[in-house]
Amino acid sequence: MIQRIQTVYLLLGALALGAMGLFEVPWSDPAAQRYAWFVPSVVGLLVVSAGTALGAVFLYERRKTQRTVVYGLQLLTIVLAGVLYGGLYTTGTLTFTAPTGILWGRTVVLLLPIVAYVLFRLARRGIENDIELVESVDRIR
Repeated sequence: MIQRIQTVYLLLGALALGAMGLFEVPWSDPAAQRYAWFVPSVVGLLVVSAGTALGAVFLYERRKTQRTVVYGLQLLTIVLAGVLYGGLYTTGTLTFTAPTGILWGRTVVLLLPIVAYVLFRLARRGIENDIELVESVDRIR
């Protein structure tokens, strides 16, 4: 299970999504005070996405199901990024810089869903390689 590279990618993607909860940007932003839906949506999508990523690790014996779950996970991550960016954009706080310099906390929070998406895409590619390998071995027999 842990020997497979897609397991590492799934765990790193779940860790990237979980790390978003450590920063104060989504929770104390003007979008959180202005929109009642913002924080529950972000929290719900974070929990569901990270939980699905951890659950997908244990589907290693059913590769085609795992591939489908990871594809859905990629879509959830896109929805999470859309909610996060949309909420920040409508309040005018979708920026990386301030007059004092770069806002590192905000920059990291805005990049974590993208990093998670890339990791989930790499995991799906690894799963697809495994599926092709198993099918090629079955043809040889």
